Amino acid sequence: MPNDPTAAARSRRYRERQAERLPPVARVPCQACGTLHTGKHAPWCQRCWLRLTPEGRADVAERVRRSRARRRLADDNS
Repeated sequence: MPNDPTAAARSRRYRERQAERLPPVARVPCQACGTLHTGKHAPWCQRCWLRLTPEGRADVAERVRRSRARRRLADDNS
């Protein structure tokens, strides 16, 4: 979450919402597919953000690169 970098703050906010001291999270439709989401990735849901934006595609490529490196390392140690 861009405005909330710490897990502790997210947990506090979650507990406040569960206790109904904060309003529910606003859910907006994705501009690409219409899925309801919380707006973390601008006008898109996470799946569309990963697919449609250069930042999302770079994120996927980095995760694939790390996963393949771990798999190669595990295969070499076997």
